[in-house]
Amino acid sequence: EFSSDMGSRTVKRIGDVSKLRTYQFPQDAGPMAHPVRPHSYIKMDNFYTVTVYEKGAEVVRMYKTLLGSQGFRKGTDLYFQRHDGQAVTCEDFFAAMRDANDADFANFLLWYSQAGTPTVKVTSSYNAEARTFSLKFSQTVPPTPGQPVKEPTFIPVAAGLLDSSGKDMPLSSIYHDGKLESVTCGGQPVYTTVLRVTKGEEEFIFSDVPEKPIPSLLRGYSAPIRLQSDFTDSDLFFLLAHDSDEFNR
Repeated sequence: EFSSDMGSRTVKRIGDVSKLRTYQFPQDAGPMAHPVRPHSYIKMDNFYTVTVYEKGAEVVRMYKTLLGSQGFRKGTDLYFQRHDGQAVTCEDFFAAMRDANDADFANFLLWYSQAGTPTVKVTSSYNAEARTFSLKFSQTVPPTPGQPVKEPTFIPVAAGLLDSSGKDMPLSSIYHDGKLESVTCGGQPVYTTVLRVTKGEEEFIFSDVPEKPIPSLLRGYSAPIRLQSDFTDSDLFFLLAHDSDEFNR
């Protein structure tokens, strides 16, 4: 954050993600794969890995993505109020973030105990008559040493929709899990929202979408995952030219 404030936030983010993909992803896919919080160690320097430090930083960053800057600050304030000077655990930090914001983080703690890089596949469809746009997600995590079976984890996907002129569409509500949820802020539409992907397969349907959009997904690289989409080359060129999210562009 300090380096981002002192220079270009986008350039710093691109550099951090490039390092993660170049060094941490291969570790997560190899024989030395281990969770952000290893179950055991032989020497303390066993903890000095790109998984513990780089992926671990991404896990903490996801709290801020989910809660926003003010919500994250509320969580850290409660964390220090509860635990200043104490020896604590990842669960204590998790509980402070959850309790300070009355948040439901479902299976978020799996990020600390489950090794491997999740692969998220997404397909999209537009219903012109209903003026709805659907994003269907599926997630898998490949087996790693000692963990042959994986569970779906909590993946925040920051998303926006671009219209045919390349401008961000205002987002008002999303149909998910059998109910229509407002995504407005203070009654005003937003242009980026965070989709909470927590299951092996699930669908998010944006309502009141006047034309077929081009989705901008994983804005700011909101989760340390591999994303596979049904984008065409023309879609990618369009995002390159118009996406307001500088990381994605």
